[in-house]
Amino acid sequence: AIRTGDIIATKSIIKLIQSAQIIPYIQGVGLYAWIISDKSDSTLAANNKEYAEGAAFATGMLPQLYNCNRAAARVVDLTFQLRVGKTWGLLGRYGNFTEFMNIIRAEYQCLGITCEDIGGLWDGTAYYLGAE
Repeated sequence: AIRTGDIIATKSIIKLIQSAQIIPYIQGVGLYAWIISDKSDSTLAANNKEYAEGAAFATGMLPQLYNCNRAAARVVDLTFQLRVGKTWGLLGRYGNFTEFMNIIRAEYQCLGITCEDIGGLWDGTAYYLGAE
């Protein structure tokens, strides 16, 4: 398509590439959201490594998520912001991993991906609860 000058086909290829590249970012955000939300002390002070790694993955997905749903992008951004006193959740809007991931999952169609593309969190014998 690129060699033949077919702009429409080239744009379709670019969209496929963008959809594929967001998958590992969502997987990383999901992993660190699970790790943090599953702990009894979900504060930034107790989990600074996990928040930082989640923030790195979130940074990679935020532009595309923002194009689909600004509110969802804001939730992900605020969840992994590195601020003193930070704790899991956003002003009581969600409290667990599943609720957080459902905010992202609601945008899969717009992002051009499916649940099958993302997969689940596997502990070696079974999926983590809510992360199937």
